[in-house]
Amino acid sequence: QLSIATTAAHCIIITTMMNHRHLVLSVLLLVAPIATNAFSIPSIRRAVPSLANNRLSPSGISGTAADGESAPSPSSANLKADLLKRIGTLRTIQERDGEFDINFGVKGGEIDKKSRAPQKVNFYSISDEAGNAADAVIETAEELANNNPTEEPTLYLGDKEKGDQSPLNGEWKQLFTTAADATFSKNSTRGDASVKNVVDASRGQITNVIDFALTKDGTEPLLKQLNVVIATKAEGKSRVELRFRYAKAVLTKFLWFKRQWSLYIPVPAPFITRLIVFFSRMFRFGRKEKKVPPKAFFDVVYLDDQLRIHKTGEDNLFVQAKGTWEEARPFLA
Repeated sequence: QLSIATTAAHCIIITTMMNHRHLVLSVLLLVAPIATNAFSIPSIRRAVPSLANNRLSPSGISGTAADGESAPSPSSANLKADLLKRIGTLRTIQERDGEFDINFGVKGGEIDKKSRAPQKVNFYSISDEAGNAADAVIETAEELANNNPTEEPTLYLGDKEKGDQSPLNGEWKQLFTTAADATFSKNSTRGDASVKNVVDASRGQITNVIDFALTKDGTEPLLKQLNVVIATKAEGKSRVELRFRYAKAVLTKFLWFKRQWSLYIPVPAPFITRLIVFFSRMFRFGRKEKKVPPKAFFDVVYLDDQLRIHKTGEDNLFVQAKGTWEEARPFLA
């Protein structure tokens, strides 16, 4: 699905902007891999508060309320505090030992060559201590999944009248992820970035707003902001199916002029995607390899009014928090 959408983006932009091919090619190198990714929400800059470690499933529910959500149990509260502590430890180690150098595409270590799925980051590539610290974060996330206070995270998702009561509704920021394509750092050519994931449950829509940091010389990057708009559908109590609609790239230059403008990149509808896969199979000349357009989704394994943990169909883990969680604010800066 990633490669199909990327191809479509290339065709649309090159056709409509042939006279500006040099600028367009530069933009595509930045935009296409992010805009077409099936699940990722790029991580925020690594703030380091002053704090001294994948078998998740949407189960282990401890209690519910009328709207599908309840206050965390005491054990959950302790685990959440432990989670923040361990994330703080990991970030401190990364500040000391170094960041990931992940760039776009297969060569950049972002996606797998065969499956085109996002790679998992290897924290042990930084240091053994970083790897152990990341394992500890994942372990705590697993424990929280067994103490999930929300029976139906997808409740009221897509409900025009009660969407604002949905447990998923609101703005979420990244605390931790295992997805390589969702990992940004200042020492990569992609640059650093901050993100907010806004769930509009009444409209059944998620918008990922990615703000790229200033370059090393203090100037605005070519790609200033990227908005990825995704339609959602509840597929059970914990699973959210995703259908990508379009991406909007906010750019800071047009040709040689400093001027802010927006570029809209449509994503192929499911029918078009199936057609592309069908014809690509026809031209494989008898190869036995069979590819089916995958469905994009994530499973919510823990959710309360402050913390959200979900796992994608590609087995990547995301830990997100709301700004209302006071103890997590230093990690969201």
